[in-house]
Amino acid sequence: MYIVKNLKDYDLSHKQRIFAGYIKDNVDSFVCYEKITNLTAMRKYFAPDNDFEIYSTAIADPAMLTRRAIAG
Repeated sequence: MYIVKNLKDYDLSHKQRIFAGYIKDNVDSFVCYEKITNLTAMRKYFAPDNDFEIYSTAIADPAMLTRRAIAG
């Protein structure tokens, strides 16, 4: 996986905007990629905020429930 950085996403100072203009004139893209090497940080970033499970009492065919109740 890669981290994608876009120069346009940053709040630049006046000097940084001048440098960004230079980059725009001499380079095709404002985007750079950096390979993620810290897998622990990546797992933490993508981990859910809460650990809980969702249960459901729904069944695929509710008519089968009434047939079983009548038959048995």
